[in-house]
Amino acid sequence: MNSQSLEELNLNYKELRSLIDNLEQNAQHMKASAAQFWALYVIFQLIIYAQVILLPSAALPGNWTWIPFGLSASVSTAFWLTLIPTVNDFVEFRDQQHLAFLEQQRTYRKIYAIKNGVKQNTAGIAPSQQRLAKAFAVVRRKRYAYVGAVLSALFSFTLLVSYAVFSIPQL
Repeated sequence: MNSQSLEELNLNYKELRSLIDNLEQNAQHMKASAAQFWALYVIFQLIIYAQVILLPSAALPGNWTWIPFGLSASVSTAFWLTLIPTVNDFVEFRDQQHLAFLEQQRTYRKIYAIKNGVKQNTAGIAPSQQRLAKAFAVVRRKRYAYVGAVLSALFSFTLLVSYAVFSIPQL
């Protein structure tokens, strides 16, 4: 029974390693895509902002001031509607990766116990597992703080550009 159990645990360990690697690749791809998207958004909005602020001679006649504002607003809306789900997915991938890692560590301890004939701790979570879970909780809080800071900065930038574009002088 132990050898079959050991084989199953080894297979489970390898599957978890593969899952962790896949989640890492997906998270890195998502992070790179979001960074490119943020950069393009900022560049586009800076072009509109520069047009309005640096070129006051390009003031639009009366009813045409809505064009830059509408363009900026539509790009901002598309950006935020795309960014929020991407950020949520990224954070979810990282959380899943940490949970898979914790499960992999649990599986490794079972393999070690079977190979060495050590009695397993069945009283609950091992102290090392608790320390790892606490470390992941700290990393999760840092990740949320970072995401919040970046989203706040981008939202402030969006408001600044929207205000500048909305306040175009009319001829």
